[in-house]
Amino acid sequence: MRAQLTTVVAAVLGACLLALLVPVLVLARVDSEQRALISAVQRAQALLPDAATLPPGALPTVPMADGLSVTIYRPDGQVLGVPAALAPEVLDAARHGRASIGLDGRADVVLPALPAAGLGAAGAGAPVPSVVRVAVPDDVWERVALRTWLLVIALALALLLAGVLVAEYLARRQVGWLDALGSGADRIAAGDLSARVQPGGPPEISRVGAALDRLAARVEHLIDAQRVRSADLTHRLRTPLTALRLGVDGLRDRSAAARLSADLDVLSQAVDEVIRAVRRSEEPGTPAKADLVAVARDRVNFWSALAEDTARVISLAAPEHPVWVRVRHPDLRAALDALLGNVFAHTPSGIPMWLLVRASPDGGGVLIVDDAGAGFPPAEALWPGRSGGGSTGLGLDIVRRIAEDSGGGMLLDRSPSGGARVELSLGAPLAQD
Repeated sequence: MRAQLTTVVAAVLGACLLALLVPVLVLARVDSEQRALISAVQRAQALLPDAATLPPGALPTVPMADGLSVTIYRPDGQVLGVPAALAPEVLDAARHGRASIGLDGRADVVLPALPAAGLGAAGAGAPVPSVVRVAVPDDVWERVALRTWLLVIALALALLLAGVLVAEYLARRQVGWLDALGSGADRIAAGDLSARVQPGGPPEISRVGAALDRLAARVEHLIDAQRVRSADLTHRLRTPLTALRLGVDGLRDRSAAARLSADLDVLSQAVDEVIRAVRRSEEPGTPAKADLVAVARDRVNFWSALAEDTARVISLAAPEHPVWVRVRHPDLRAALDALLGNVFAHTPSGIPMWLLVRASPDGGGVLIVDDAGAGFPPAEALWPGRSGGGSTGLGLDIVRRIAEDSGGGMLLDRSPSGGARVELSLGAPLAQD
């Protein structure tokens, strides 16, 4: 934008200067001719009183320093100054006393030494007067014109340069405010709601900057309020969890009570994690790094008791070495629980499932969860809030966001057994992690 504004100003200013420059150059040429003729007339008039009495050698035989060539023709045929042939205007001046200036397109000045009136009174027997001729070569006034032209052109270029510099300065100021506004908007769009734009510049840009600041502050306030409300609502789960724990403790079947107590511990930990997550943003420096193999084995062991109760088989194929991915351990555990929980919730008892973990060639890892069920419903049913079967549809959306936040993604497909396949690609941890 700055370049466009500067270009437009330069083009307009250049056109205006060109429209003024052409007539100025023409006038400068005419003025140089006139000044050359005036100088020649003055030089000839200065020599007229002494034209008949100057001794030989009194005038230089070459053009003078100013370029003028002075020649005096005497009645006895003697020529003083720069040698030159008798031109018709010289003879006419000697015979009839007529002065001439710039005849036949030349800039020569020819003046008779005696006034024309005196010659007319003397009649035919009057003596022939001396004649002074001052020749002005073309290159004399052309040099004067050239110097004037160069001066005018240099002045025009200086004005054009000054105009372009002023336009560039003004455009830079205007565009600078827009750049600052755009940078602030980019930071806010990237999630930095603490970013603010210092309003400034023209009133229109200043109003936009102030409105953007108010918008960022409003969004930040709404997010904080929503975070607090979510934490409060989640905290209310502690009361029914406490009641459930009391009920479990009163069970007579101690093995069932121990299993349910362990499940309640996991649920209580999940509630605590939700409260911590919604009450504060993730702190800078918190390592987003987890071993995909270790978490997969841990969650398979956790769900194996329920798999045994429902006559399912969970198979896990994973390398012996760790596969590090850019996901926080609680998030990775929640993603695996969501995927395995979906299989238990949406497939009949006895349906097996397979988990495959492998390292990616460019870092990170891949997790594939297959089952032998009926597969996924139509694609639109997988959108959050539109899943069938009484589900909220948020489980796969949470898994997708965890994968994308790590720099990877999620792919839904059919497994080799005809059921559902969920493939997660998870990015590698950052260097500082």
